[in-house]
Amino acid sequence: MNTQLTTKVKHIVRENMFKVNEVIQKNWFRLVVVVLIAFVIAHKDLNISFNLVKSNINQSQIPLAPIPVSNQEARPESMNYVAPVQENQSPSMKDMMKTAVVGAKKPVKKVKKKKKVDDNLANTFSNIGFILNSTYAKRNNIDPAIVAQKNKICEDYIKKYAPIAVKEMKKYGVPASITLAQGLLESNAGASKLATKNNNHFGIKCFAKSCKKGHCSNYTDDSHKDFFRAYKGVEESYHAHSLFLQRNRYKHLAKLGTKNYKDWAHGLRKAGYATDKKYAPKLIKLIEVLKLNRFDQ
Repeated sequence: MNTQLTTKVKHIVRENMFKVNEVIQKNWFRLVVVVLIAFVIAHKDLNISFNLVKSNINQSQIPLAPIPVSNQEARPESMNYVAPVQENQSPSMKDMMKTAVVGAKKPVKKVKKKKKVDDNLANTFSNIGFILNSTYAKRNNIDPAIVAQKNKICEDYIKKYAPIAVKEMKKYGVPASITLAQGLLESNAGASKLATKNNNHFGIKCFAKSCKKGHCSNYTDDSHKDFFRAYKGVEESYHAHSLFLQRNRYKHLAKLGTKNYKDWAHGLRKAGYATDKKYAPKLIKLIEVLKLNRFDQ
């Protein structure tokens, strides 16, 4: 009985081994691929575990970089602190990391305070004096702020009254540059007593023998020849100036046109508009320095 059982078992084993061999022969390539994949996965898990253990050991052994301390006391928290870089990091990682700065203060720009102009000293100078004499300020060490203030007064005067001068030029043919230059010179850029009290920017006198109240006024002496016209506004003064130059003694100047300011300046002087021998050069200086001829057409 035992012999028959043993023989039967051996026969079954042989049949199964034969089937296994047959399966292996038919599917050997697939089996090899499966084994390789299993080997790779097992090796990767082992390597990751090893690196994690190594990293934990290294980090526990490396001390943090100390915070710099001054000679007197420890650096407070509000001052700059640079985050430490670990030694076990690769160079590429160090290059990629940015330095962290805590409590850094932005530089404060210093604003220069404008130097205050001494008004008492500034008032001792003419508004147009530095233009007529361009070297005076440097030779006498005048504060540049005073010079700038005076020049701005002249520029403001031009900006304010140039439209009126152009309007009068188109109507009566007097160059706007000449009108503005005379206004600047005669009124000290609108600051003279005659300009502020009478709105008279051209020093036009009163030639009437009898005047109504407010028609004119005197600022020099009691003789009637020194009475000057008073106007309701500056524009009326500019209009009176245009009419004044239509008189016979100035009428020939209209032939010069509106772009010949130099001949106009010398013509006014020769015709007796002013007794100052340097009247024409002064007008020309004002026109050229302030570029008043840009308003002429």
